[in-house]
Amino acid sequence: GTFRLSDTKTLNIEHLRVQAGESWAFVGSNGSGKSALARALSGELTLLSGQRECTFSRITRLSFEQLQKLVSDEWQRNNTDLLSPGEEDTGRTTAEIIQDEFKDPSRCARLAEQFAISHLLERRFKYLSTGETRKTLLCRALMPEPDLLILDEPSRGGGQRFLHKLGDLLMRLNRDIGLTVLIAEQHLPFIRRVADRFCLLHCGRSVAQGDVIQLDAPLLAKWMTPDPAR
Repeated sequence: GTFRLSDTKTLNIEHLRVQAGESWAFVGSNGSGKSALARALSGELTLLSGQRECTFSRITRLSFEQLQKLVSDEWQRNNTDLLSPGEEDTGRTTAEIIQDEFKDPSRCARLAEQFAISHLLERRFKYLSTGETRKTLLCRALMPEPDLLILDEPSRGGGQRFLHKLGDLLMRLNRDIGLTVLIAEQHLPFIRRVADRFCLLHCGRSVAQGDVIQLDAPLLAKWMTPDPAR
């Protein structure tokens, strides 16, 4: 398929087949198209030609930009006319953020326990640390019980401790409940920990696919060069 990125740029994927229960990493330098591929598979990009078939019924995509916007929006709430008389803080709690689209207190509590943030449910979301906000958004992403979870650069801005815990969690979700996991990522240790398959992108096209064990230094050296034109 060929997907529209802008008036002058496209994403071209000759062939890609992701099957239920698999874990994939979309790998590439900045501007390679890995984040665009994540958006294309979640149905967010216009298909100009070719074919996209999807049998996943509940797709959730989560990006670092979404996290930044949510935190910014929460801080902006105090700069609006939403404040009630005598109210000083309109920030939503962690529990409210998690249940923003799907209201289910018992599932919210179970997910919070799984992510070790039960003690944060009544705290204002905007006061959480970066790691805590990421866990909160992951809980929110899992509320509708997706069958396909797409994470766009989950390592961005996260420390080693967070990545280790996130890697463990994603592996458990993939192994225990068969959740299909796709990550658009550059952090190779995290990729090798989480994914079984990879798709390497360069200049908006797929240049290699295979088992993660094949993602070696010579292959990366050949294609992991940023394209300033993109």
